[in-house]
Amino acid sequence: MCIRDSPCTYYYGFVNNKPPLDDVRVRRALVQSIDRQSLIDNVLKGGQIPATSFAPPGIFGAPEPGTVGLPYDPDAARASLQEYLDEQGLTIEQFNTQSPITLMYNTSEGHALIAAAIQQMWNDTLGVDVRVENQEWSVYLDTIQKDTPIDDAPHVFRLGWCADYPDQNNWVHEVFNSEAGANRLRRGCNDATCTSVTPSEFDELTAAAAIEPDPAVREEMYREAERILADEEAAYAPIYHYTIVRVTKPWLTRNYPLLGGNDFFNWTIDWEAKQAAQ
Repeated sequence: MCIRDSPCTYYYGFVNNKPPLDDVRVRRALVQSIDRQSLIDNVLKGGQIPATSFAPPGIFGAPEPGTVGLPYDPDAARASLQEYLDEQGLTIEQFNTQSPITLMYNTSEGHALIAAAIQQMWNDTLGVDVRVENQEWSVYLDTIQKDTPIDDAPHVFRLGWCADYPDQNNWVHEVFNSEAGANRLRRGCNDATCTSVTPSEFDELTAAAAIEPDPAVREEMYREAERILADEEAAYAPIYHYTIVRVTKPWLTRNYPLLGGNDFFNWTIDWEAKQAAQ
């Protein structure tokens, strides 16, 4: 058996223009309260890679896992939330009453287990009470669109993204750019249904990287974009990069393409070892 990387990432999106998640300190507190390794070890159990940024290994321009973004840091998380509470003149009990946070996922036993684990982490670390809801996939997709009335949108939603092609343009730009991407995070929105946006440094960077001819420069631009999105803005919470568990005969030597089908012509069989095993 072996565990191989998969070009997919599981993340929690924050609706950036919905109070209290319109304050970066609250988003930062939620991100840094997620113990990804504990989630992987105790809930997922598939050798997944903890994610603090978006694009996974194998994608051009993807930073090395763990080198960009906000790691698990409960002390920093509590400090961020406390700073917000002090400024607002709130206790955590008042925060939970006045600003109840909703976490939504599409109906799935696996998503439910992850949501329950993270809900507990947020409560244990921050004292934040989070209401968990689920919807069937087709309804869910409509609910998390950027033009859903803000009162009907959850504060936090789960999604995953898998590569259409192995380049960061397909990731940070096409998913999160406020003008060219899906922008379900509602970054830079000027109104409740996001009919207009104000582009940020991140948006300008990913647009410029798409037409930059120098690969080395593009890599650095995408690394900076990942840093801004996950660290400076704390616009969302990366959770993990997917893996695939494979069982292979010991006499078979094969490769594992990141994208596309199996290229069987590159596989080899040790016939003597196979016959001995039989």
